[in-house]
Amino acid sequence: MKNNVSARAGLALVMAAALASCGGGGSKYTIGGVVYGLQYGPLVLTTNGMETAIQPNTTNTATDIKDVTYAFPDKLEYGDVYNVIQKQVTDASGNVTIQQPPHQVCGPASNSRTSDTAGRLSVISADFVCQLVTPTIGGKVKGLGAGTLVLNNGSDSLFSIAAVTPAVTPPADIAYTFSVPVTYGKTYGVTVQTNPAGYTCTVANPTGTMGDNPVTNIDVTCVANPA
Repeated sequence: MKNNVSARAGLALVMAAALASCGGGGSKYTIGGVVYGLQYGPLVLTTNGMETAIQPNTTNTATDIKDVTYAFPDKLEYGDVYNVIQKQVTDASGNVTIQQPPHQVCGPASNSRTSDTAGRLSVISADFVCQLVTPTIGGKVKGLGAGTLVLNNGSDSLFSIAAVTPAVTPPADIAYTFSVPVTYGKTYGVTVQTNPAGYTCTVANPTGTMGDNPVTNIDVTCVANPA
């Protein structure tokens, strides 16, 4: 009997040690991670009734965006389930959207574990990646009755072509969009690369600096050349 008691006591010690090593025994866990590419703020994350607003690194430069480490204020108990998400907002119509930082779109990193059970891993790392928004540019072509108009956006080391061919006669306005978007803060400059045979085309609102929303007013007017 004495040996059995000793064996059970030894087994209990081994189990207690194992439990402590994998997070049991009263351990608590900080939930946090790293945000990559954050240039504007805040990025607001929530989990387990907590909220944290993450600001960009103050040492960021135009060419060197520093990673930001964050942590929620309260620790989790062993076995608590967590799910780190970006804050959601509801508008007056009841539509729910994800709150993004100004001028950027963020989401979980590919290797991130944003939802899990505290204690299953020794470190909770809910990482996020942010990128600048990249809206499109375009407009309407007016007066083009035949041929193909080729437009070029060649500013800020960006080169993109939009070819426009009328589908109906008499001429109707033709909507176009460049296939290559423009990153927030970059400049764009649209020119006529090739006029359609028999037409001369001019561009309105050809240049600008990219904002948060698509540009749709780069209109082109084509006039038939005199016979």
